[in-house]
Amino acid sequence: MPAVSRAQQKFFGIVRAIQKGEMAPTTPETAKAAADMKKSDVKKFASTKHKGLPDKKEVKEETKYDRYDKEKKKFAKSDNRMKFGKFYDKAKEARDSLRPGEVKRYDKEKGRYVSNKG
Repeated sequence: MPAVSRAQQKFFGIVRAIQKGEMAPTTPETAKAAADMKKSDVKKFASTKHKGLPDKKEVKEETKYDRYDKEKKKFAKSDNRMKFGKFYDKAKEARDSLRPGEVKRYDKEKGRYVSNKG
C-alpha cells in the first residue's frame, strides 16, 4: 500500500513518529490515525519514495456520462454471454446432429468420434 501523493506520505510519516513515541500528536486526525492503524500499514505508507508522486492527489469529478461508460464496460462481457448464450442449446444440437450421408466413428488414436465428412 504505497502512498498516492507526497502529502499522504508526509501525513503517515507524522503518524509513524507518533506511534514510535518520537513526537506528540499535532492534530486530532494524526492522533486518531496513530491509534487506529497497524504499525506495519503505517510503515508501508510512510516509506514510499517521493519520486514521481504528485504533491496532492487530484480528485476528478465523475459525470453521469463517465458513470454510464464505466457501467457499460463493466457489463459488456455479461451482456455478450446473455446475448449468445440464449441459443447455446440449439447450437449444441446442431453441432451434434448428423448431416445427410455422414457417419461418425470412434478414433482410438484421437480419443474422440470423427466424422467421415471432414
